[in-house]
Amino acid sequence: MVTAMVSLSSCMVGPNYQRPDTAAQLPANFKVPAGWKVAEPADAKSKGAWWKTFNDSRLNGLMANAMADNQSLKAAFLRVEQARTIARTGRASLLPDLSFDPTTERRRRSGTTRSNINGTAGATTSNVALPLVLDYEIDLWGKLRRQLEAVEAEAATSEADYENVMLALQADLAISYFNLAAADRELAILREGLALRKKSLDLNQQRFDAGDVDEVDVSRAITEVAATESDIIGVQKMRAEFENAIAVLIGKPSSDFSIPTVSHSSAPPTVSGTLPSALLERRPDIAAAERKMQAANARIGAAQAAFFPSVRLNGDIGFESSKLSKLFTGDSLAWGLGPSVSYPVFDGRRNQGELDRSRLLYEETVATYRQTILNAVREVDNALSGVTLLAQQYDAQERTVTAANRTVELSQQRYDAGIVAYFDVVEAQRTALEAERARSAIKNSQHLASIALFKALGGAW
Repeated sequence: MVTAMVSLSSCMVGPNYQRPDTAAQLPANFKVPAGWKVAEPADAKSKGAWWKTFNDSRLNGLMANAMADNQSLKAAFLRVEQARTIARTGRASLLPDLSFDPTTERRRRSGTTRSNINGTAGATTSNVALPLVLDYEIDLWGKLRRQLEAVEAEAATSEADYENVMLALQADLAISYFNLAAADRELAILREGLALRKKSLDLNQQRFDAGDVDEVDVSRAITEVAATESDIIGVQKMRAEFENAIAVLIGKPSSDFSIPTVSHSSAPPTVSGTLPSALLERRPDIAAAERKMQAANARIGAAQAAFFPSVRLNGDIGFESSKLSKLFTGDSLAWGLGPSVSYPVFDGRRNQGELDRSRLLYEETVATYRQTILNAVREVDNALSGVTLLAQQYDAQERTVTAANRTVELSQQRYDAGIVAYFDVVEAQRTALEAERARSAIKNSQHLASIALFKALGGAW
């Protein structure tokens, strides 16, 4: 009978997992560039050290520090270890429990009760038992296997969450680093502009002292110097905040951390139309959403199994005797074996409620999975558009800077010749300064768009 019942354990109730249709969420092609299409998620593939494409050794060193010392990443890794432990515990539920339960007892029976079995009323007896106790739930309907399937999917979810934390950390660090580099470039532009304005102030002061210009020219020059100094202080504040953010990301106290001036000037990685078609395959957030569906699907089967009888195999074998001297003799051997069956007759619809909840939870995870795909598609489209359009914007801004600098030269020549007022020179200088700052900002936006594309793709392409 036992063999027959064990053989039935291959039965499993509940639906087997199948990935839901996502045709409505996944486009055949993306907006830019041509040649992109969707691939199956495969987050186990290598993400690659994508930040190395920026060719910055300092950034590479900061990434190594972050991977080793970031506390949020360590916490995520420990969550993975916890989930793996739970999965190992779940596998143990498929095996029998065998325990050694020794007991000893000395008891005096009442002499005033009506019961007098074998003349033991009022007698004092001793009993020693050394049994091995077996307890095994026969998984006839697959409840335990469905539960194991769920916890293993949850462990895989935790691993995908860890990869997501790592990818976000890498992106946040790269963003902070390039923002800091942009701040250093802007400071260089402002300081160069400040030097020119101070020179203009000195010249105007000399001309005013000689009676060649009105005092208003000196006042305007003073205003421009003060405004530029104010801008420098504001950018210095932002730089300090980016530096402090980097310190936290690499697991160091911000008070003891500093980065020398960053002079990164290389162009961001280019995106061609011949990129591979594996768009979403390594995205860890999509993998995590799918594993949550798998877990929820498995719990439907576990909830369905609660409607069927639960069969346990109980047994024990060992030695039992009232005399210690005879405990290990053949006559003291005792054993027992037999199944027990529990069938739910009335539970106040508790099992039905749990099944309904499990099905609704699964539908929720399906909706979340599809929404995650939609968000991923949007992020990729935004990043690709940003990479393409910002390159065009940077070229246009280059022409703006060239023209603005030429305007400054011409205005200065006209002012020196007495043709225009100093106000025209000030306006030309201000326009040129803003044009250079805008060019620096666009270049930084190009780097940030590239980082966003790496993150949207789950790593290097």
